[in-house]
Amino acid sequence: MEQFYAQLAALLLGASRAMGIFSAAPIFSTRFVPFQVRVALSFVLGLFLIPVIPVDPAQSEGVYLLLAALVELLVGLAIGFLCLLVVSVMQIAGAWIDLEMGFALAGLFDPLTGVSATVMGNLFQTTALVFFLAIDGHHWLIRALAQSYALVPAGGPVDVSVSGLYVARLFGDLLALAIQLILPFIAAMLLTMVAFAVLNRAVAQLNIFAIGLGTKTFVGLLLLILMLPFYARPLTALFEAGYTEVIRMLDLMRAGTGG
Repeated sequence: MEQFYAQLAALLLGASRAMGIFSAAPIFSTRFVPFQVRVALSFVLGLFLIPVIPVDPAQSEGVYLLLAALVELLVGLAIGFLCLLVVSVMQIAGAWIDLEMGFALAGLFDPLTGVSATVMGNLFQTTALVFFLAIDGHHWLIRALAQSYALVPAGGPVDVSVSGLYVARLFGDLLALAIQLILPFIAAMLLTMVAFAVLNRAVAQLNIFAIGLGTKTFVGLLLLILMLPFYARPLTALFEAGYTEVIRMLDLMRAGTGG
């Protein structure tokens, strides 16, 4: 009977960590995936993870089990949030392009998050999500979930301060990589503004504001059409780096516990 209770506890702990991932990860955390589906998927994954989740029978009931489940949920949220971070920095990079192209005021309702988003920010976010599915990013999440138990044992204590500082630094690194992807847009907008500044000095009668805004939009859209097909490799490398950093963050959690 104790063995049966231990297996039930392992199922709960596995489902808790999986639920944390599905609550923050791209695609799964959106409103298009109902809460009931996330719970069902979490328990299905937890069922398969029972053999790799060792549970002490003495800590498989009562307050110990509740605290362990909360820790598992926290670890899962950290894994899912790190994957979401890659998509978020792409949306931020797209919003920066909106500022340069004059689309900043054209807000759209984002059906994925339920909040307002800019045109290019929404486009870059959707592009990142499509690549996430195209490179089997959802398989990476499941693989990271399975590997996480070798780094952070089920129900074990974690050092949130160590992983929190690491995620903060990682956000800056990922944002820098995303900005590098849009540097051609920024350079093109800067050259366009310089050209219109020279034109304004030569022909002061021109309405530079009216002409320049439309020209910047045209140049930005043309550059987007030309460059978007070449984003496959950088986005793939970005998600691969995100997966590697998930494993690194889990290792830091374990290192913080002395494991």
